[in-house]
Amino acid sequence: MQRGINLIVDAVRPTLGPIPRTVAVSQALDNKPPDLLDKGGLIARRISDLPDRDADMGAMLLRQMLWQLYEDCGDGTATAAVIFQSVYNEGLKYIAAGGNAMRLRQCLDECLDVALDSLEEMKTPVAGREQLAQLAECICHDRELAEKLGEIFDFIGEHGQLDVRRGHTRSIERDYMKGMYWRRGAVSRAMLRGGKELDRIVMNDAAVLLSDLDIEHAEELLPVISMLMRAGAKSLLLVGEKFSEAVINLILNNKKPEKFRIVAVKTPGATDDQRRAHLNDMAVITGAIPLFKAAGDTLATAVERPKDLEGDDPSKHARSSYFGGAKQVWVERTMFGLVSDREDQDELTEHLADLLELVEYATDKDAEAFLRERIGKILGGVAILRIGDVLPTRMDNRIAIAKETAKSLRRALRDGVLPGGGVALLACRDTLEKALDPDEESTGRAARRILLRALAEPIRTICRNAGFDSAKVAELEGMPRGHGIDIRSGALVDVIDAGIIDVASVLEAALRGAVKAAALALTIDVLLHHERPQETYTP
Repeated sequence: MQRGINLIVDAVRPTLGPIPRTVAVSQALDNKPPDLLDKGGLIARRISDLPDRDADMGAMLLRQMLWQLYEDCGDGTATAAVIFQSVYNEGLKYIAAGGNAMRLRQCLDECLDVALDSLEEMKTPVAGREQLAQLAECICHDRELAEKLGEIFDFIGEHGQLDVRRGHTRSIERDYMKGMYWRRGAVSRAMLRGGKELDRIVMNDAAVLLSDLDIEHAEELLPVISMLMRAGAKSLLLVGEKFSEAVINLILNNKKPEKFRIVAVKTPGATDDQRRAHLNDMAVITGAIPLFKAAGDTLATAVERPKDLEGDDPSKHARSSYFGGAKQVWVERTMFGLVSDREDQDELTEHLADLLELVEYATDKDAEAFLRERIGKILGGVAILRIGDVLPTRMDNRIAIAKETAKSLRRALRDGVLPGGGVALLACRDTLEKALDPDEESTGRAARRILLRALAEPIRTICRNAGFDSAKVAELEGMPRGHGIDIRSGALVDVIDAGIIDVASVLEAALRGAVKAAALALTIDVLLHHERPQETYTP
């Protein structure tokens, strides 16, 4: 097992630090150049089926931990790998000398809690464009991209929407948009004609009708059009799950779009639950009451006059029942957006509070991500980042890096930051040493020594990757807490002031995952192999 663990870590170790060395991974297909990777999770995922089956089990145990961390946080895998290796190798020496593995695991967990509490005390909030850009550069090592992301997240905040796209120039560009948008465009490109911009239509003071209905017959739509025209409406955004060719033709055969225009879009969402959620969000924004086919609603439901409105002005009826309104609606080929005109924000605030509460209790990663996406839409901060480059492959790589960095920046805005460059972990050693009890049992002292060594391993690795020897770390002796090494210059600096920072939750997850997984691995006594193992590349 130790051979397999060391093999994985030795492959990932060069990627740690601001001056990483890339790892070449051969392609499975012939005549393909190797991939040059600097992400520990991706490198570990490419390793499988070692010839030594015992070593393979150790490698796959570590691989699973690193890939899970990469999926959850997008970063921190190289830090976790070197900590795991140090804890496992030192723990193995203690067990080989006669120590008890189960008791060592318990003591390591106790020491881990002390280190995590120390990290919690060092947390600071991240704020401002400059600090966000510094953090982004620590993650992506791309100054131009980091500056743009710092500006964007200073504007949109933790929950705001960010859409990363392929650019049409060699540079990185960004745009900001008003309102909220969803990834569904007009059901027909012809509906977008006649506007000031090609393939984009803007409608001011538009009526909005929300549904997940299959609108099959053109006759269903005629009463809706008649009611809205009598009410003086100039335009309608019609949201539905499906539109028949007859309905689309009715909309396109409009001879006087300047008097009344309809644009139809499909209901956002990949599943019924997602569609209902998006419709409820749009309802709060527009004041509309959605029509649901599961409830037996049809388009006729929207125009049926309730008894308490008999004799009322039709315009009052149109604006007080199923129809909502938006100050502005814009629709493109692949998305549409709304700018709210509601003066009463109480319902919106209450709805937002409910979503924030659901996020706190979400246990499923995909469900939490979807809730955060909904919150971002309601808050209305929208940015579009267009990434260009001469080479398409390099452009795609920068897009992937931008998305991963954005995920880390959201975490930083939510959870705070810590001194980077391995300094925060090194500072935890002081707390561990102060908590040392002279009467502590030998296993507890051994666990403390093992973790003290492991906490120094990330900064030592960063120094080695940058070309410094281990003596460089010794220069930190006697320096104030929070001081570390600026690897780019070799100077000793206050790392926070120098912009060398880590996302707190990522560093905590890396430390917790590495120590707990290594402690568990130390308790394995028997390896059981299948005679004919099932082949899989899934971690």
